[in-house]
Amino acid sequence: MRKATFRSPDAVMLAFLLLISLLVMAVSGSSLWQSWQHSVEETERQARNQSISLARQAEDTFLQVQLTLDELARRSDDIFLQPAEWNGPRGLLAQQQRQLPQLHGLFVYDASADWLATSASVIPAQANSAERDYFRWHSQHSDTGIHIGHVIRSRSTGELVVPVSMRLNNREGRFRGVLLATVDIDYFRQFYGYYEMGPTDTLGITFADSTVLYVRPFPDSYINRTLSSSPLFTRMLKIAPTGGGAWKSVLDGVPRIFGYATLERYPLVVSAGYDVNELRAAWWRNNIPTLALNAVLLGVVLVFGVLVLRQIRASLRYQRELIGLRDDLTRSNHILQDLALLDGLTGLANRRQFDIYLEQCMTRAQATGAPVSLVMCDIDYFKIYNDTQGHVAGDECLKAVGDILRHLPLHKTDRVARYGGEEFAIILPGADAHAAQRVALRALEAIHDARLSHPATPMEEKVLTISAGAATVTGDDINGEMLKSRADDALYQAKRAGRNCVAGAAGVSHILLDAPYQA
Repeated sequence: MRKATFRSPDAVMLAFLLLISLLVMAVSGSSLWQSWQHSVEETERQARNQSISLARQAEDTFLQVQLTLDELARRSDDIFLQPAEWNGPRGLLAQQQRQLPQLHGLFVYDASADWLATSASVIPAQANSAERDYFRWHSQHSDTGIHIGHVIRSRSTGELVVPVSMRLNNREGRFRGVLLATVDIDYFRQFYGYYEMGPTDTLGITFADSTVLYVRPFPDSYINRTLSSSPLFTRMLKIAPTGGGAWKSVLDGVPRIFGYATLERYPLVVSAGYDVNELRAAWWRNNIPTLALNAVLLGVVLVFGVLVLRQIRASLRYQRELIGLRDDLTRSNHILQDLALLDGLTGLANRRQFDIYLEQCMTRAQATGAPVSLVMCDIDYFKIYNDTQGHVAGDECLKAVGDILRHLPLHKTDRVARYGGEEFAIILPGADAHAAQRVALRALEAIHDARLSHPATPMEEKVLTISAGAATVTGDDINGEMLKSRADDALYQAKRAGRNCVAGAAGVSHILLDAPYQA
């Protein structure tokens, strides 16, 4: 009976130990899985953003070429009448070609495909481009818009180029010839080379018909290959013009996480791909310390489990102590989180610190009778900025404004805080209404003088501006909520006055006073 009685609690504790071990492994496994999924999601988000950025670059590249061809088309009569002035390295075509770094050359062909003028050094003898796809296309289509053809090898230099061509008509609307601009493949090669990526990560631009224009890091032999069997063309582009996903590349069979984006004006698709194997290897390297820590924790659990089997009461007491320690750590963690008083984006005081410090200033002012002033600032037309420039640029804008306000010549007791969103606040203990007005004007001028670009603002100068409202309480009016309400009302008064101004006790002002304020 004694033996059976002794083994019964041992069996219970052994089962408990096994359960704890399984829980530790389950939690560790779940944590690792969530970490991996987060890495995959972040990589896909990065690939999407990168492809959108590269799509805009490609859009601008070909738009500049199109505008150049449009200008040449308007002057085509001059070219046909006086081709000598346009021909050669000193001709007008060469001048146009040198203005765009992506251009390899500019060419004009007559209706018979004979070379009329070129930005190259010389026109080859008996040069004729009738067999070129772009010439045949324009001779058979009446459309006068630009046509982007597959990559070809230049006859004049032997380099790989993208032909961008336009049909020319005479006054009767009949086919007169072709304008051709060739975009150098090395332009994309060099631009894509600026990005720091893994050796098997890819950046590529393809035609809408799935033909490769250029893909980093593959050699030129991959240019003009078809990707028609890629999930990008069989599935993804049918769902959305931009997006992401994971699939095996048809170029080399390597599984990658892709982001893609189509160009709005031109039949091109840009993609960015990150090697899943490289991502997994990097993820494992980053998580080795976590795995080691989990293994150590599991070992500790097992060691203490053996001790539990020998001394049940001591083990239970020790478990209670561990639970208490865990609770203490959790409470300490919560306290530390509550004490985090800085705004994560700008590094300024956050709203919590603002409220605490304002309350402290009010308490001191009630004891001393000194005034307390508050300046509320708001970035003008920030929503338009976010909508046009994107949230990443919006965050950079907030950081820049915060940095400018941080470096204003203020007293040590003054406090700059991010109040929320695009609103900032400056607490000025001891400052009267006139001093607060001057500080607000100084902040207004500092932001304006920084000349931060805001192309979409309705303001005449396309730079970032702020509006500010200043308020002061003193004597019996010492009240934090009243001060915030007055400053907020003043801010809205400044906005109603046309923005880029300060409203306060002195009314609405647009002029910065140079004299420093005295508390």
